[in-house]
Amino acid sequence: MKTTESKKTRNTKHQKAVLDLLKNAEKALTADEIREQLEDHINKTTVYRMLDRFVEAGKIHFVTGQNGKSFFALCKTCNEEPPQHIHNHLHFQCEVCGNVECLPNTVKVPQLPGYNIRETQLLIIGTCKRCINSTN
Repeated sequence: MKTTESKKTRNTKHQKAVLDLLKNAEKALTADEIREQLEDHINKTTVYRMLDRFVEAGKIHFVTGQNGKSFFALCKTCNEEPPQHIHNHLHFQCEVCGNVECLPNTVKVPQLPGYNIRETQLLIIGTCKRCINSTN
């Protein structure tokens, strides 16, 4: 019987495919979008379990979008290999196209005196640059 720790560190071809997909994605993806973009068919439950393990291990992060769906992303600003940290940055969701993206670290999460913040889930909702430019 395998331990939980060995499950976290296993590197199957499907896990590699999911991490590669997130690494090359220009936006955060839902589990369904990840399944659709993979060449091999992977069971939906397996994808969710994989994503949960990646989040728990600090390899990826997620944000809950306006529609209640979870969007997953690999932090491209992390210098650690593999990334092992909590993601405290802002996210943006476009009301027009629905895309969710990580905002640059130049936009800072507010600090609260007297509180120890471990993790944040902040989502800004509006219209992205692409959608604004496409309507002009």
